[in-house]
Amino acid sequence: MVWLVGLITLLTIVLWVYAFFDALTTPAGEVRTLPKILWLVVVALLTPVGPLLWLFLGRPRASDVTAPPAPSAQADSIEHLDPSDFNTPSGREHPVGPDDDPEFLRRLNRRINPED
Repeated sequence: MVWLVGLITLLTIVLWVYAFFDALTTPAGEVRTLPKILWLVVVALLTPVGPLLWLFLGRPRASDVTAPPAPSAQADSIEHLDPSDFNTPSGREHPVGPDDDPEFLRRLNRRINPED
């Protein structure tokens, strides 16, 4: 019986953490029913019910998610910025880090093994 209570407690904690971070990282324009900040409060304060409400009523549906508007169509105001909006890829064609750059790896290999 004790293990059942522990399992239910563990599942509640996992659901709460998932729902909270899902609500935190969802762009504000895709949230349904309530504003994003209110969803964070609901999930944080109404622990057993709040995460379930987020998953069924607040989370964006897969069919509702649209492509972000073009940069020229966005407002130049800082009020519309959301931290989760910066997770989109930059569209750069060149490698980002030195470990992704084949030329850098070749030079490094030559410096480590000069006899090759």
